[in-house]
Amino acid sequence: MSEKTEKVILLGPTGSGKDYLMRKLVEKNLEGGVKMTSRPARKYEIQGVTYDFVTNEIFEEKIHNDEFLCYQRFEVTPEGRDPEIWYYGITKEEFERTQVFIMTPAELKSIDIDSELRKKCFVVYIDIERSIRESRVIKRNDQNDSVKRRMDADDIDFADFHKNGGYDLKIGDPEFNADDIYDLMF
Repeated sequence: MSEKTEKVILLGPTGSGKDYLMRKLVEKNLEGGVKMTSRPARKYEIQGVTYDFVTNEIFEEKIHNDEFLCYQRFEVTPEGRDPEIWYYGITKEEFERTQVFIMTPAELKSIDIDSELRKKCFVVYIDIERSIRESRVIKRNDQNDSVKRRMDADDIDFADFHKNGGYDLKIGDPEFNADDIYDLMF
């Protein structure tokens, strides 16, 4: 078990290195949180490890029962398919039980910056140049969603994020060292 006790929240656009950093922090004995989603699994994702994949009905029931710390609803049209609703969220139970999370700016915003909960979090913003991120995502060969759609949506989601100062550490180097980030945690 790690001597670190704070929660770590990782934010960054698609292909920035959030999953890589999370894996490295878990290797240092921090407990990785698993976000729940109703979108289809990508080829490299594992149920209960990468995400907790559920149906829209199950997700909506949990919303109704006030089980989420934060969640988002997206209307997407994957290439060559009909429009779909996808949910993403972190349950209150998962947030309490684990330590490292990947969030979007909207999810982080749902945690009051002046709250005791937020004060116990170390927020890392990974801000890597789009061309580098795009090449990373293309190499992953994700087939269930458009790379361009994801990149464009991230440009909107993160447009003003760097201005609000809602993070404790900003990473701009695409070759960042995860050990350095761990050492900077309080």
